[in-house]
Amino acid sequence: MTQHAATPEPGNDASIPLARPEASLQVAMLLSMAGGFLDAFTWLAHGGVFANAQTGNVVLLGVFAAAGQWSQAMRHVPPIIAFLLGVFVAHRLRVHGSRRGAHRAALFSLSFEIVVLAVIATLPSRFPDLPIVLGIAFVATLQTCSFTIVEDWSYSSVMTTGNLRRTAEALFDGTMGLGERDALHQARVFATICATFCLGAGVGAFVTDRLANAALAAPIALLLVALLLCLKRPAHVSDETAP
Repeated sequence: MTQHAATPEPGNDASIPLARPEASLQVAMLLSMAGGFLDAFTWLAHGGVFANAQTGNVVLLGVFAAAGQWSQAMRHVPPIIAFLLGVFVAHRLRVHGSRRGAHRAALFSLSFEIVVLAVIATLPSRFPDLPIVLGIAFVATLQTCSFTIVEDWSYSSVMTTGNLRRTAEALFDGTMGLGERDALHQARVFATICATFCLGAGVGAFVTDRLANAALAAPIALLLVALLLCLKRPAHVSDETAP
């Protein structure tokens, strides 16, 4: 079901944001590229675990546990715990918040992620994997919980399964003349997000192999650009014209 970013909420101010900058396709592309990069980074450089893809961590946990390889299995538990903690914190930041409060929570989450990644980027390559994985999984969860809308639709900036499904559904509706009139545009939006996630993973693999922890300079740059875009003043409409 389509989720409209401009839907007014009870208790909002008279001026309602219509076009939140954090819901733009440009921001979604930057966040998705960073998300793909971070998964490749932790997989290659820090113990063969995923920072974002908790489905992969759960599957590998089960596979290694079934094979009796408990040391391998337990390596996938910390990022899952960090994910749950990140969801709790992100929800706490957003609950009871107005639309303006959600915007501030998104800015805080993105800023905190940049700081954490900057600290990790300065660590030596022999630094223990566990704190790095925990830190990245936590801030990546804050990101995906704080940035949930691209244009008018829900999406994920750190996972692709749902985005691929939305791409296929919208493409089918658009080519068959079903559903919304902008179905083909929706398909292009989600296909773009999937492509940038894949590109981020590829760049992450290439750079991580050469720079180790310093490779995080790349996603930090992407997130900084996204933060600057999010700091732009959102468009408003007066209460006389608001629906």
